[in-house]
Amino acid sequence: MEITVRKNDLVKELFLVQGIVERKNSIPILSNVLCEAKGSELRISATDLDVSLRCGCAAQVVTEGAITLGAKKLHEIARSLPESDVHLKVLPESWTEIRCERSSFKMAGLPSEDFPTLPEARSSRGTEIPAGVLRSLIARTAFAITAEDARYYLAGALLVLEKDEVAMVATDGHRLSYARSKAALDVEEPQRVLVPRKAISELARLMEGEESVAFQEVDNHLVFSVGGRVLASKKQEGQFPAYEKVIGVTGDKVVKLSREALTAGIRRVSLLSSERSRAIRLGLQKGQLELLASSPELGEAKESVPVEYAGLGVEVGFNAQYLLDFLAAAGADSVEIQLKDAESQGLLRPEGSGDIEHRYVVMPMRF
Repeated sequence: MEITVRKNDLVKELFLVQGIVERKNSIPILSNVLCEAKGSELRISATDLDVSLRCGCAAQVVTEGAITLGAKKLHEIARSLPESDVHLKVLPESWTEIRCERSSFKMAGLPSEDFPTLPEARSSRGTEIPAGVLRSLIARTAFAITAEDARYYLAGALLVLEKDEVAMVATDGHRLSYARSKAALDVEEPQRVLVPRKAISELARLMEGEESVAFQEVDNHLVFSVGGRVLASKKQEGQFPAYEKVIGVTGDKVVKLSREALTAGIRRVSLLSSERSRAIRLGLQKGQLELLASSPELGEAKESVPVEYAGLGVEVGFNAQYLLDFLAAAGADSVEIQLKDAESQGLLRPEGSGDIEHRYVVMPMRF
């Protein structure tokens, strides 16, 4: 293989695959990217055996071929090169020479034949989803995906495709975030697929600046085609919890207030919350919402936020970080909070968030 490629094009594509590559893996080749030169293109592929990404850029191909090279080190070298064309040439015994102006490197690689076979998108385009819509849904739900790998059936976001809307929901068992948006989709029957956490994260990066995403189910993989790049992920096994009843919950004590004021208040009082539980108390009463945090080791903090409310009072404890996560993703100047009692979950919704419906349910804590 021998090619010449623009430095910025190479760096851009290598940057995209960094999140896919396994840093700590007992299989050395999974730390590499597969570089394939064919026609007038350099194709770059990476996988951790669960999630894979194929991308590439234009290149002057002198000799077609393929090699695998260390993903991190190749990216570091490419970024360090002068702003000029980069020449790559595969040498005997899987070595590769990289030249750019007066700079020259030789990298040890591994044979391309050892690289795993990656799933391919079918010739049909699949279901076209507006990228802006999907990106907005991810921003409003992905933060609620569980970080516990043992709870594999929650380690992703549920994507629901229907003829006239797209919805996404994620939960870690303590809070649930649901968002949906109107969109005309070419689907005969509703589709429900659980997209793993890592694939969600990489998909959000790929969609920047793109207009649409093509989605397909290929064998036991979910395949997303975005602007010539193909992201594939193994289907997540397990039954996602029934969320419909959860998002339908309501509280009889409703208050609307500034998202910015609430965020600032929670940040301040949570400085003295227990580092383990992060619990704060919301006390809703006539004319104000009181925020309170305390811990035996640190002390106590209080702050009141003025609100238009004249109903019965209620006090309930929540995880401060869970509330801040929602407020950061709400995308609106004001939010609505619905409460029932100290033992019931709270419902939060952004006010006037445009075409996207967003509901966030958070479980109460003992305070």
